[in-house]
Amino acid sequence: MELALENFDKEVNPGKDKELVLMIDQAGFHRLSECRIPTGIHLYRLPPYTPELQPAEPLWPLLKEAVANKFFKTIDEIEEVLCQRCIWLFDHPEEVKGASGFKWASDAI
Repeated sequence: MELALENFDKEVNPGKDKELVLMIDQAGFHRLSECRIPTGIHLYRLPPYTPELQPAEPLWPLLKEAVANKFFKTIDEIEEVLCQRCIWLFDHPEEVKGASGFKWASDAI
C-alpha cells in the first residue's frame, strides 16, 4: 500500500503543491498502520458494505472473466486483454447496467 501511495503521489502531485483526498475501501491489503502516507495525501476510509459508494465494485467479475483460467507470459499481455475488455464493456453499456444493479446506472443508459 505504501508503494501504491508513493506512486500515486508522484503521478498526481509531483510538485507537492496539492492537498489530495483519496477514498479507500476496507480491503485487508489497505493496512495503514504500517504505512508512511505522503505529505498532502489525506485518506478517507469508506464505510463497510456501501457498494453504491464504490460503483466499480460489481464490475470486477466482468473484467475477471476475460482473464480467468488463462496464462499470460507478460504483464503486457494481460494488460492488452484487460484493455480490450474495457473497450468492449464501454461499447456494451447494457452489460454494465445489468451488473451494477444501481438505479442511477439504469437511468444513465
